[in-house]
Amino acid sequence: MARAQFEYDEGGTTFFYVFISFYTMILIPLTYALWPSAPQENIVDESGCQCAGCKVKRDKKRAIKPWEYTKRLIKVVVLLVLWALYAYVTVHVFSLEVVTEEYDPYKILNVDQGAEPSVIKKAYRELTKTHHPDRGGDEKMFDNIAKAYQALTNDESRENWEKYGNPDGPKAATFGIALPKWIVSEQYGGFVLALYVGVFLVILPIIVGVWWTRSMKYSADKVLVETTRALYHFLQKTPSMNIQRALTVLSGACEYSHKFNTAIIERETDEFEVKKLIKDLRNINESKREAPFYLPWSIKARTLFHAYLTRLPMPSAALEEDLQYNLTRVMPIIEEFMRMHLQMYFHIPLQRPPTLEALENIMKLQPMFVQALWPQSSGLLQLPHITEFNIRFLRRNNVYTCLDLANKNEHKRRVLLNQIDEGQYEDVISVLTQMPRLKISADFEVQGEQDKDVVTVGSIVTLKVTIKRHPLLDVERRAREIKEDAKAALEKELEKEEEPTAAKSRKVWEKPQKKKPKTNKKKAPQPKKKAAPAAATPKPEEEQLLKQDDGSNSGESDEDGTNSESEGADVSVNNDDDTVNATSNNEDSGSDDDDGWDDGMVRKETLLDKEPTDNHPVHAPFFPMDKFEWYYVYLVEKKERRLSSFVVPCKTLKDEKVVELRFPAPQKPGVYAYTLHVRSDSYFDIDVATDVKLEVRPAPEFIPPKYIEDEADDDAQDDDDLSEYTEGSDSDESDSD
Repeated sequence: MARAQFEYDEGGTTFFYVFISFYTMILIPLTYALWPSAPQENIVDESGCQCAGCKVKRDKKRAIKPWEYTKRLIKVVVLLVLWALYAYVTVHVFSLEVVTEEYDPYKILNVDQGAEPSVIKKAYRELTKTHHPDRGGDEKMFDNIAKAYQALTNDESRENWEKYGNPDGPKAATFGIALPKWIVSEQYGGFVLALYVGVFLVILPIIVGVWWTRSMKYSADKVLVETTRALYHFLQKTPSMNIQRALTVLSGACEYSHKFNTAIIERETDEFEVKKLIKDLRNINESKREAPFYLPWSIKARTLFHAYLTRLPMPSAALEEDLQYNLTRVMPIIEEFMRMHLQMYFHIPLQRPPTLEALENIMKLQPMFVQALWPQSSGLLQLPHITEFNIRFLRRNNVYTCLDLANKNEHKRRVLLNQIDEGQYEDVISVLTQMPRLKISADFEVQGEQDKDVVTVGSIVTLKVTIKRHPLLDVERRAREIKEDAKAALEKELEKEEEPTAAKSRKVWEKPQKKKPKTNKKKAPQPKKKAAPAAATPKPEEEQLLKQDDGSNSGESDEDGTNSESEGADVSVNNDDDTVNATSNNEDSGSDDDDGWDDGMVRKETLLDKEPTDNHPVHAPFFPMDKFEWYYVYLVEKKERRLSSFVVPCKTLKDEKVVELRFPAPQKPGVYAYTLHVRSDSYFDIDVATDVKLEVRPAPEFIPPKYIEDEADDDAQDDDDLSEYTEGSDSDESDSD
């Protein structure tokens, strides 16, 4: 039996087929990964707020924009080159001619098919004279001529040729290898073997090992596992954590240590510059003897955070760069902080679990860093161009929050902000229209039941919270107020113009009507005419005018003062008007026991919902990244002040959205009072909390069903009894016989 033979690709034809197959499998995914994004994504929006912080963020985007175009151009060039190479190889493959010639002795002897033996013999003699090696011919060609002659004249050779296509009989099976022969040659074989060893035994294991070690260092949200362990430790150590303690724990995250994060830069000037910055701050606790808070990197991070929240300028560009990097990592760490608190609160049995106050303090860290404010600072500092001087003046006129300012009449609002120019005032209006005003309503049901509105003991309740978002400042109302003010000003001007014309129309000989009450009335309002323009110039008179407007004019004060404050209370504290239907039909519920919790309700992915998050941008001039509005919804039991539902994030609120909270009903019937919270992670003073109640009824008695099969069994049993009775009677009759 002939042996198998392996032949390498000498001509390089089959190699191109293999090459284009692997090249296609690599090129298509690479094209998908490198496909350049649309250029509209990098357009910098020049409209909106024009404060210094927003301008700086736009300048940074413009600086990144040229590099984005350069990266897009590089991607396009690389893809064009790769696809051009693919097209060239494809055309080359199709142009290759695969030559497969069959053995034909007639062609070798240059005679016609079926020629006579004499003709074949004559042609053979002529060719041997020409190609015989002794006469200078080619030896290989002479062998082919002799073999062709044998195939046509010898019976055995002719049979082999007709059967196997070769006069010598069957050949060994040949298998082609789609690789050039020089790969296994002695000259290049060593280099090829070294390349294989380097790629598959060195480079590939190193890449896999590095990827594995890095992936094991981070959690799902790219937070270091060591940071998660530290958060668990300090939550267990301090269950009732205040904001100052939470900020200290946050500064101890391993992301701010060069040991765990090589992106952190340690400089020799840090010690001097950080100490200089500490002198302007308080509550840094640099002498704290608790690991890792006494380490230099933790003190530096804590100092930068305190300076940022106090809005102090950095003493050097290096510290400013470090602060910007730390801020880019702070939001994922706070989310991990919240997640760890909830896991410990619901899943880990602890003697002293973390409290609800600790969770709310951790939640306050998010708007603190987005707006660069302490919780005790005025929420009016979220607006551009507003300073402490403006806030003192606004407080004297009962304006404490952005909602109070938005509820004011346009004329009064402009008077209150008379210290800023018109362009700055329009920035304030732009931010007020960008900020949200939330209204919530709650309705709950027991899904999967016929009486879904009836809540019984131990049932799983679904609280459907409808959140409606409106602009904090109504643009249409402001436009109406501007038109009314313009109309009133125009009427005053017309009245002033009509007074001299009326005096001129009186005849010279006519005596003017002398009425003393009218002359006295004209003199009486003269101080008011002097006080009106004073609102635009000196500040003491301006304050006096505002006090007169709020105190003397009862109609205006009721409309813009008292009513606006009550409206703000309804929106931000107790939204009773929006929840009448929800509280009357189905009151909110909370659970006294955690035994009925379903693992599906409190899974980790609840805080990791991968959904679109770019709905409403947040005005955050101090925060280095673009921020969009997110909210957190949860339910609190009022009596025991405990968390009754898992915290559900709402990251896609555009105009209206329904968020579902699932929780087990209490184990005892009765009426339970709860508080529903919707908390923002971007703004202060817009959180919504409303009181809801839940009536829990006793569970209905269980009535076992009666199946048809049981009835059939009873009938069969009765038949058996009857048969026994009849059989007995027959036997008795036989006995009696």
